[in-house]
Amino acid sequence: MPKRPRDPVLANALMSFEAEDYSVVVKNKGKYPRSWRWEIYRAGRDSPVNQSPVYFETATKAQRAGKEAIKLLLAKFNV
Repeated sequence: MPKRPRDPVLANALMSFEAEDYSVVVKNKGKYPRSWRWEIYRAGRDSPVNQSPVYFETATKAQRAGKEAIKLLLAKFNV
């Protein structure tokens, strides 16, 4: 089980979000043939909270990997 942050304000901020507040977005940002990457966004933020370390050949492959990554992220924070 992950540790809760010692800072009560940070702990409350993390706990105030639900799984529905996170989403995976696939973007075409690289060079052909591997130009697709996923990014995870949280409600209220303009910048991604996480993004793929690699580029994918298709948007579908990036979407699948992003969905797996968001599951891991949410499990890490017990969201």
